[in-house]
Order: sequence, then structure tokens, then C-alpha cells
Amino acid sequence: ATQTQTITVTDNVAPVFTTPAANLVVECGNGTTDALQIWLNNHGGAVASDNCSDVTWSNNFNSIGNDCSAAVTVIFTATDACGNASTSSASFTIEDTTAPTFTAPANIEIFTTADCTYDASVAVTGDVTNEADNCAVLQATFADTVADGQCAGSHIITRTWSLLDACGNAAATQTQTITVTDNIAPTFTAPADITIATTADCTYDATVAATGDVTNEADNCSTGLQATFADSIADGQCAGSHIITRTWSLVDACGNNAATQTQTITVTDNIVPTFTAPANIEIFTTADCTYDASIAITGDVTNEAD
Repeated sequence: ATQTQTITVTDNVAPVFTTPAANLVVECGNGTTDALQIWLNNHGGAVASDNCSDVTWSNNFNSIGNDCSAAVTVIFTATDACGNASTSSASFTIEDTTAPTFTAPANIEIFTTADCTYDASVAVTGDVTNEADNCAVLQATFADTVADGQCAGSHIITRTWSLLDACGNAAATQTQTITVTDNIAPTFTAPADITIATTADCTYDATVAATGDVTNEADNCSTGLQATFADSIADGQCAGSHIITRTWSLVDACGNNAATQTQTITVTDNIVPTFTAPANIEIFTTADCTYDASIAITGDVTNEAD
């Protein structure tokens, strides 16, 4: 009787890598996703051959973080038609060596308040714009150096802006100059209008001690202010009388001028004149019983003075 024998021929030889997978390093944000996909599609550059069939490829890649020098090890598997498999591993690394960029706000002038303070917050003086980085969303920071200006209340703020990404890459610092200016004028009250009198020699004293000084001198920043004045003098209606128009001015240390105020000083002669009447006299009638009482006969006043 015939008998049969079954001989099973099996391929148990795994594919052989002629070129192992190669590591890949790419710059964050610089085509990272595309580079990864190409690398995976090309099996990390690995090449494998089999003794009997073509090979199929697979890998175990899942995801990769976006941290500095984030890396993942990928195992590429080459499998032949009989299920024999070989592996090759390589790493995909994302590096960030690119510094961020930004634009500092423009130089600006701000002004003091009524109490000589100022607001140099970013909301007032401006924030950086165009912050950009290849990997991260960032927020610039600043440090201020404050120097006194040329007058009370004025300052020069040098604001140095910096931007650092999560991987320690620093943008070039940029500076913004913030000029703090006092533009508030001082205030004062001029002395009241006044009438003064001439002296015995028809002179007068119109000094501040006699006519009054300004009061309530105040400024938001400057101290120790002293108002000044200029006089315009016109003759009055009689000898010895005058009208002095005194214009008062006040300027603070930063050159802010208060509105001028005027004081009217009226110079009046209130001293009565003096004289001596002629002496009592006796005169006589003429032949027709008339008389001559003219000043030439009876005498004139003497010592008329004013």
C-alpha cells in the first residue's frame, strides 16, 4: 500500500538590516512635523532585506513632547511575509536653539500728577509687540533705571526689556526711554489793590512791605517759589498822584508759568498845603470916603507850601 509524507517548507529567517535606523535632530518649529513624518515614512533611513519576500514596515511611535531637547526612541520593525521580524531603533530629538524676537515700545513722554507722582505702568507707557518664538508663547519682562531730570518732578526712566524662551534662549535686550515731565503750572494769589499816600516830600513807598506780597504760592513739584513783579506807572489826576499797575508772575523750576495777576496801587496825595495869612491891618478912607483893600495894600499870604 502507498503511503504519503508531507514535507512543510517554512521560512524562519528574519529580514536582515543592511542599513540600521539613524537618529534625527531637528530645530523646534522648523518643519518639525514634516521632518518627523518623512523620517517615519523612511523608517529612520533603515534598509532591510529578506531571503524570501519583501518586507513590511511598522513602528511604535506615539507622540513627542515640546520640551527643550525633547526626544523619543522609535523602534522600526521589518516583517517578512512569514511573520519573521527584525527591529532597529533610533531617536527623534527636537532641539530649540533659536532666540525669540520682539519689538520694544516706542520712547514716550508722560506727565506728573497734581501730587507730583507719575504712572509709568505698561498700560500707560506701552508694552512690547511682535513677541515671537519658534516653540513657545512668551511674555517679555523689564527692569527700570530711574535718573532725576533737570528740574523738580522730572525723571528719565530707562526701561530695559528682555525676552527669554523656555530653553534659555535670550533675545537681544531693547531699551525704551520714558521721560517724566512736570507740565502743571504753579498757583498764587496776588495781593489786593491798595491805596498809599505820598510823604511830606511827595515821595511814596511802593515796596512789597508796604503794598503787600503774594500769598498761597503752590506747585505740585517745586518748592521755595517766589513770585516776581513788574510795575507800569501812570500819572494820576493831580500832582503827586500815580496809578501803579503791578503785574505778578510765578514760574516753577520746570518753566511752567502761572497765569499773571495784576495789583493796582493808587498813590494819593492826602497832605493838605500850608500857608501864613497876612497880619491884621488898619487902612484908611480916602478924601471921597472910599478905601483900597487890595492885596497890594492889605498884604498877601506867605509861606505857601505843599
